[in-house]
Formats: sequence, structure tokens, C-alpha cells
Amino acid sequence: MNPVLLRFTRLFFSLAGRLSPAMATRLAERLFTRVPYSKRRENEIDLLEVARKFTVIAEDGTELAAYRWGNDMDPVILFVHGWTATATCFLRFIEAFVAKGYQVISFDATGHGNSRGKHASLPVWADSLRAVNADIGHVDTIVGHSLGAAAILISLSNGLDTERAVLLSPPTSVREILEKYAAMIALPEGGAERLSRYLWKKYKYSAARYGEDWEDIMCSKYTVPTLIVHDRNDREVDIENARWLARRWPQAEFVETERLGHRRILLSMKVVSLVLAFVQKDR
Repeated sequence: MNPVLLRFTRLFFSLAGRLSPAMATRLAERLFTRVPYSKRRENEIDLLEVARKFTVIAEDGTELAAYRWGNDMDPVILFVHGWTATATCFLRFIEAFVAKGYQVISFDATGHGNSRGKHASLPVWADSLRAVNADIGHVDTIVGHSLGAAAILISLSNGLDTERAVLLSPPTSVREILEKYAAMIALPEGGAERLSRYLWKKYKYSAARYGEDWEDIMCSKYTVPTLIVHDRNDREVDIENARWLARRWPQAEFVETERLGHRRILLSMKVVSLVLAFVQKDR
């Protein structure tokens, strides 16, 4: 957020949160779920031009732009991007997997890239993932980054048709995300908890299929072999999120990286090779 705009936003919510907590919570939710503009890099635009494009209709009726690369007869790898990104942020993964004989499918989540919508949330992300998975059928592996990884995590015990999962920089605590957001916009004490309750009530129709509350939805049944990769220098999603998940899920493979942060992890050929090796293991 622009520094000047952030200053005015903090002043507004600091005052509104004291004068009318209910109003401040509603406005904070609209701002929190509002999808920001997502821009593709030039090399991502080139990748998009050679993709075979199709559309998937999500459960709420949203049109999702989806893309294929590679041979239709090859095993499918499905990629799920995170907040403010698009399907083509996996550029290096897509090129590497296609070169190794895989068909790659990815999609722009609600409000991102070429997909419709203005507001999104974790349950919306998970519902979109399930809609794409249902549309394309069985996949070899689903790979997700950030919010996309969280969507995979909460959906694994809810009908994902995949043999493997890869979670890159996965957030596992909605409470932590909301506390950081509340601090950023200067909501008064208790604002994060009010926002959490309001979000659950608003998205309960979708969220309740994944669990009983924001903490419960992260307690997946972990039904498939999984690789977790997280960087120690990630400033957007603390690595303790992945460490918590690895403790709950000891059968998953967990790799910690260095000096890649939250987004450069997608540009690391070492990480690409790591994911390729995991997918190809025992083949």
C-alpha cells in the first residue's frame, strides 16, 4: 500500500475502531478481501501466449481463466498461485515440468489475472481449486504457493483428486494473518478477533465444509504424500507456519531454504529441481 494512503488508512481505522467497532470491522473486511491489481512480467506474458486457454466456472458462478501447457496425454501437474500473483508466476516450474514430459495446468484465482471477481478469501481460493480439479479430473500432483498452498492444505480431506501435494511457503494460521493485518491498519485492541468472527460468519457457507473454525480448517487429514518447502527469511509468512505443519504431519517431507524469501522461492531452480525430484520419486 502507498505510504501516504496507509497513513490515512491507519488514522481512519484507529478512529473508526473506537467510535463504531462494527462499522470498522465491516470496512476492514472489505479492504482485506479486496483483490489488488496483479501484473504479469513480460516473460510471463510470452508464456501465456503459448498456453491453451479454457474457462472453469466456480461454485459461486465466478468465471476462472485456466491454462494448459504440454501434451494432453502426459501426466497433469496443477499449480495454484497465491495472493496478488497469477497462474504464470510459476514460469520456471511450468517450463521445467513440460520439458520433463508433464502437462501443466494453472489458473488465475478469483479477481486475479484474467479471472472475474473483486473479493476473495481462503475458502473462495479452496472452492476455486476444487472446481478446477473437478473440471480437469485426476492429477498427478498439485503444487501451491502461499495462499494457494493453504487452499490445498484445507482441501486435501475434501475431495481433491491428486496423488501428491507440494506446499511452498504455506500459511497455516489465519489468526496470525488477521493480527498482522489489524496491526497494519491500526485497528484498536480486539479488532483482529472481531474481524475473525465477522469473516467466519460471512464465509461460513464455504468455510464450514473445511472445518468448524479458522483453526480447525488447517487440521487436514493429510491423505497424500506431501512436500513442504519454506524459506527461513520469508517476511510475509513466517517459517514457523511450515514448522508447525511439519510437526503435525511428520510423514511429509520438509525442506527449509535460505535467502529466497517469500516470492523468490518461485524463481529458484534449486527449488524447481527439488519439486521435480519429489514428483518423479519412485517412478
